[in-house]
Amino acid sequence: MLRLHSLLVVLLLLGLTACKSSTPTQSLSENNAERSRERVVGKAGGSVTYRLTAPPQSFNYLKIADEPSLIVAFYLLGGRLVEFDHDTGTYVPGVAERWQLAADGRTVDVTLREGVKFSDGQPLTAQDVAFTFRALYDERTASPAFRDAMLIGGRPIEVRVTDARRLQLVFPETVAVPESYMSNLAVLPLHVLEADFKRGTLRDAYGVGAPPQNIVTAGAYAVSAVAPGERITLRRNPHYWKKDTAGNPLPYLDQLVLEVVSDANNALARVQQGEVDLIDRIRPTDYAALRLQTGNARAVDAGPGLSTDHLWFNLTPQADAGKRPWFNEVRFRRAVSQAIDRKSIAKITLQGLATPLFGFVSPGNRAWVASDLPQADFDLEKARALLIEAGFALRGTPQTPELFDASGNRVEFTLLAPAESQPRMMTAAVIQEDLAKLGIKMQVAPLEFGELRRRIEQSFAYDAALLGASVTEPDPSSYSNFLRSSSPSHQWHPNQATPATPWEARIDELLNQQARATKPEQRRALFREVQAILAEQQPVIPIVARHLASAANARVGNHRPSTILPYSLWNAEELFIR
Repeated sequence: MLRLHSLLVVLLLLGLTACKSSTPTQSLSENNAERSRERVVGKAGGSVTYRLTAPPQSFNYLKIADEPSLIVAFYLLGGRLVEFDHDTGTYVPGVAERWQLAADGRTVDVTLREGVKFSDGQPLTAQDVAFTFRALYDERTASPAFRDAMLIGGRPIEVRVTDARRLQLVFPETVAVPESYMSNLAVLPLHVLEADFKRGTLRDAYGVGAPPQNIVTAGAYAVSAVAPGERITLRRNPHYWKKDTAGNPLPYLDQLVLEVVSDANNALARVQQGEVDLIDRIRPTDYAALRLQTGNARAVDAGPGLSTDHLWFNLTPQADAGKRPWFNEVRFRRAVSQAIDRKSIAKITLQGLATPLFGFVSPGNRAWVASDLPQADFDLEKARALLIEAGFALRGTPQTPELFDASGNRVEFTLLAPAESQPRMMTAAVIQEDLAKLGIKMQVAPLEFGELRRRIEQSFAYDAALLGASVTEPDPSSYSNFLRSSSPSHQWHPNQATPATPWEARIDELLNQQARATKPEQRRALFREVQAILAEQQPVIPIVARHLASAANARVGNHRPSTILPYSLWNAEELFIR
C-alpha cells in the first residue's frame, strides 16, 4: 500500500525466485544467536507491554495517516479479508477462508469463514464487507491512505453480495495480485457504523475519545481503556476466529498494553527495567548496549526491512527554482549521489545495523529488487566531473573547496531531517561532511516530524529532505503511491495533474502495465525498468536500508519480529507469557 505509509505502500511476495541482493555490511549482530523463529503452542493469560513512539490519532483505520494508528487500528483491531504471513512471505486466508480469480482476470469469488463474529458477538457477513468497501470509497470519509490504494486506474472495486458468506469482487481491469487489495480491507461492522455513514460522519467515528465498548472490531483485540497520549490497553477479542495448531483459541494474551514512550533513552531504560516488554526499531547504540549487558532484555537484528532512508530535492513548482535551479539538473543529483559514502554510514555511523542502498527498493525485498543495476559507489572524482560537465565551477582550496554555478551563485541548500530520529540525524551529519568535500554548503535543519510533514506535504517551503519510504508488503503494486506522479506521496513533486517529465510519464505507464500483467516474468521486467529509470534520474537519492532491530523481554514467547510492519506485532495473537 502507499500503498506507501499510505498503505504505506503494499506488496506481496509471490513465491518467486529471489533476486540476489547486495552483500550486507558486517554488523554488530552478525551470527545473532538470539534471532529466533520460535513458533510453539503457548498458554493463555497475562499481559505484554509494547512501546509506541507516538499516540494513535484514531481507531478508525480509514482515517489513519500515521504509523502508530496503522499498527493499532489496522493490524491489531482489524479483521482483514486476506492476511500476509511474514514467516512464509505469502498471502493466507483471513476473514475470507477462500477466494478464486476467474478466467477474466477481474472477478474474484470470495467465501467468508463460517461463524466469524465481531467483538460484540454479532456475526460478520458479506454485507459488512460490502459496507466497508462503500465506506472506504466514499469521498465524505476522505480516507487519506486506503482510498487511493484501493483504486485501480482511478476506479473502485465493485462488490456483489451473493449470500451471507459469499460475494464477488469485480475489479475494473485485469489485476495480477487481487490479494494485495484484499489484504488492505479490514471489515467494519455495518450494524454499528451504518448510521454514521448515512450522516456522512463516518470519518469521525471510532475516535480515541470514544467509549471503548462502542469500538467494535473483528481483529484479535478490542479496546479496553485509553489514557490519551499515554497508553492504550487492548483486551483479547473473545470472538476471534483463529486457533493455534492444538485447537486453542487465540490470542493467548488477556491484554496487550501499548505504552507511548517518545523518548528513546526512556524507552531503553524501561525495557532494561522490565517495564516494557517489546520495542521495535531501536537505535544502534541501544542495540549495542543490550547485546553487552546481562538481563532479561534481548536484542534482535531481523536484517534490512522494506523501509528505506533517502533524500530528495524539492522539485515542485512552488520551490524557488530561480534560487535553486541545480535541483532540476540530473547531473547535479547524480553528483550528490556519487559523493555520499553509504558504506561508511551503514558500517560506522549506524554500527552495522544498515545496508547500503542504491535504489528505491530495499535489498530486504529480495524477490523484487533489481540488483543488477549500476551502483553509485562513493567516488568524489566522478562527482566533480559530473558537476564540471554541468557547468559548475570549483573555487577555494583543495582543503576548503567552494562550488559555484554558471551564474556565479554559491551552491548551498538546507536539508530537513526529523529531530526525533537519531539515525537520520547522524546520517545527515555524514552527508553534510561528504558534500563539503565537493564545495557544497549544506545546512542541516532538525524539525519535529509534524512540522517536517507540513513543510514537505503542504507549504513546500524547503530545499531538500531526508526521510524515506515504507511499504507494508513486498509486491511492486505496493510502491504505486510513492511512484505515481499524481500521488500525494510522490515525494519530490506530488499531486501532478499531468506528469512533469517524460520519464515520470513512463513510470506511470509502467505501473499501469504491471498492475494488469499476470505473468511474473512480465511484472519483474516492468518493475525493473521502473527501478532503472529512478536509478538514472535520481529524483530520490538512496542512502541505506536500516535493519529492523528489536528489544524483547525473554518472558515473551513466540517473538519473531518481521522487517515489515507491524514488526514485533505481526503475530500478536500468538505472543504469550512463558
